[in-house]
Amino acid sequence: MKIKHLVLILIIMLSLTGCTNINSLSYDDIINSVNKNIKDANVYKKGYQFFLPKGLSIEEASNNYAVITSSDTTYYLYIDLISYNAKKDFNYTVNNSLYLSRAINSNDKKGYVEIKLTENNQYLIEIMYNYAKIEMMVDNDNGKVALINAISILQSIKYNDTIIANILNDDKLNYTEEVFDLFKDSKNNSNILDYEEEDVNEEENTSIKDTDFIN
Repeated sequence: MKIKHLVLILIIMLSLTGCTNINSLSYDDIINSVNKNIKDANVYKKGYQFFLPKGLSIEEASNNYAVITSSDTTYYLYIDLISYNAKKDFNYTVNNSLYLSRAINSNDKKGYVEIKLTENNQYLIEIMYNYAKIEMMVDNDNGKVALINAISILQSIKYNDTIIANILNDDKLNYTEEVFDLFKDSKNNSNILDYEEEDVNEEENTSIKDTDFIN
């Protein structure tokens, strides 16, 4: 029994140490970790592959998106095969009105991180990098872990040029360049959370405002 108790104590100590290390990091520290400790892919989809961190699972996926969940967060991953195939450039303008707005320029790849404080004191995190974007709504306590997971996924994405060319040529994608071109104008692109809010409002036809979404 004593050995079992000792093992349990060690596990708890290691868990607490990990939490403490994450909590001691700033969002800038996490963003600056892009392209460090890139993991090998363990998820393979048509045209792309990526690393899925421990504790996350895929709810659904297609050629251009995946819905990924953990015990407390849902991650909406968008894959922009059109921009990748065209190797489009991207420039981001920092928005100082947000809780956090940072451009990413690492390993010849560009992107950004935006964190918006919502009405109910949750945070909408949006990170675009490596021709893909992840969005998630989180509580303050989960924000840093969620951002670490998102960075781990985005920086690990590898594309298959031959398969992507075939997909585009065969017109098998279910979206158009105008809608899903993340690099054309990131400020004007609607996100999946906006679509969900519109659907709820249309179905319920009510004036009650859903506080899960930003102003």
